[in-house]
Amino acid sequence: MSILHLNQIKSQIEKLFSGRINLSDVINEKTPVDQKESLFLSRALAAYALHYLSRASLDVAAAAVTDGSDDNGLDAIHYDEIERRLYLVQSKWIHSGTGEPDNGEIKKFVSGVRDLFNLDFSRFNAKINAKKNIIVKALNDPNTRYEIVPAYTGINSLAQPSARDLNDLADEMNDPTELVSITPLNQADLYKSLTAGLAGEPIDLEIGIKGWGRVESPNPAYYGQVDGMQIGQWWEKYRGRLFARNLRGVLGDTDVNDEIRSTIETSPSSFWYFNNGITLVCKKISKSMVGGADTGFGTFHCQDVSVVNGAQTVSTIGKHTSASEENVKKLFVPLRVISLEQANEKFGEDVTKTNNRQNRIENRDFVSLDPEQTRIRTELAVDGIDYNLMRTESFTRAEKAFDLVESTTALACASGDVALVVQLKREIGKLWENIDKAPYKQLFNPQINGLYLWRCIQIQRKIDKLLEAIISETSSKSGRDYGVAVHGNRLIAALVFDFLSVNKFSDPKFAFSEVDTVENLIPHVDYSYQGLVAGVSVYYANAILPTLFKNATKCKNLEEFVKGEHTI
Repeated sequence: MSILHLNQIKSQIEKLFSGRINLSDVINEKTPVDQKESLFLSRALAAYALHYLSRASLDVAAAAVTDGSDDNGLDAIHYDEIERRLYLVQSKWIHSGTGEPDNGEIKKFVSGVRDLFNLDFSRFNAKINAKKNIIVKALNDPNTRYEIVPAYTGINSLAQPSARDLNDLADEMNDPTELVSITPLNQADLYKSLTAGLAGEPIDLEIGIKGWGRVESPNPAYYGQVDGMQIGQWWEKYRGRLFARNLRGVLGDTDVNDEIRSTIETSPSSFWYFNNGITLVCKKISKSMVGGADTGFGTFHCQDVSVVNGAQTVSTIGKHTSASEENVKKLFVPLRVISLEQANEKFGEDVTKTNNRQNRIENRDFVSLDPEQTRIRTELAVDGIDYNLMRTESFTRAEKAFDLVESTTALACASGDVALVVQLKREIGKLWENIDKAPYKQLFNPQINGLYLWRCIQIQRKIDKLLEAIISETSSKSGRDYGVAVHGNRLIAALVFDFLSVNKFSDPKFAFSEVDTVENLIPHVDYSYQGLVAGVSVYYANAILPTLFKNATKCKNLEEFVKGEHTI
């Protein structure tokens, strides 16, 4: 890399973001020209990193800039609601083009990320507080993934102390499930993004296909197997631009991505058997003469390519290529490449829509096969209560209607088992993974009748309402107290259920109406919440709250603290 490359990066960023970056808080008519340029370049670099990584529009990326006084090291924040990914960027324009950010700056960035995860908005400026609602929404969604991006124009990789600080943060957040990825962008990465083209430019690929075949009409297409390393190279160069025509992009379907990653790590040779594959559309396909008519292997030049199905496969392989290169080399993926050269305009749109309508089967879909669920649903139906088991967009919770997610949540919180409560917080789908054994059978079994479940639902709903009030009251106060109410909500519910005579809920003669009142529940909710706040302060004052309440051992310690030591 060189000053020449740095100037090319500068020229491109100026072209993209000139007039889009708000500098009104840091410049005036007396600000020197060179200082104005430095301020612009630093903020524009943060916006460019978002534009490149997330495919956000130029205006959206520019509006995501939070750089300024009291930014706590976070220069840009963007939440992609479709992909459920929160991007946190620190940018540094290094005019010499050499070196890397100093460790103090990285430490400030890491500290700011921690404060954000802990919902301590008192430590941030007005720009970040203006994004509070969307940030809280992202942090409350268990399917959100986080991309932490130090972007800088120096040629060096991050120094070992800085890399260690970032990796330590990721390791803490990724215990027990992978939530955070670190994506440094140095001068080389930024220059590569320019050579890869920007959002509006087409992607052309040379694809080597093993065992290929051809569909002649009505529209030409090729199919076969593509090796994992090619897919990794696509991702490294083009990232989210590969999915420009995809309806969904890289989703937060964590169980899908976990299964793909698990296959890469444990059974790469079986990948073809386990994976549905990738569908590409392109403007035109031409086969290289190399290999002639031999279908064992062929090379194909594909113009203006987009992945319309298989985004999770491409992104997961791409993200794990460097860490699991030997395994990625062993895997092959089913591939279809469809040419739109002879197609009408509607055909390409139809290919995209129909491929994305074919929803995959989730763990919860098998629950409807469990006879215990049928029994419970029938018992409730007799009393006019609708228990919905199937996935459907048309279902709406009502006074006497609930679904599988709500029933699982209530039963886990009422179970008395912290491990179930933690798994509920981590990933609810794991509780439905196998309907023939635990943890599913701990929740749904012959001892659970419809009356018991409905009473648990009613209590859980009231607890949630009371917690909403606490969250509203603490939203402008200490971030830790607010964070405990938000992230510790399921553990608080479990502690409240422990005060109640849950073992009697199955008995029709039990005086449930005396238990199921807001007046009865308020002191239990307050006690459990205050106890949890105290326990976190005593034992886990420096813990990142979203991760803390997904750790079974630590949550068990907190439960024991509240039950055995804390007094109001």
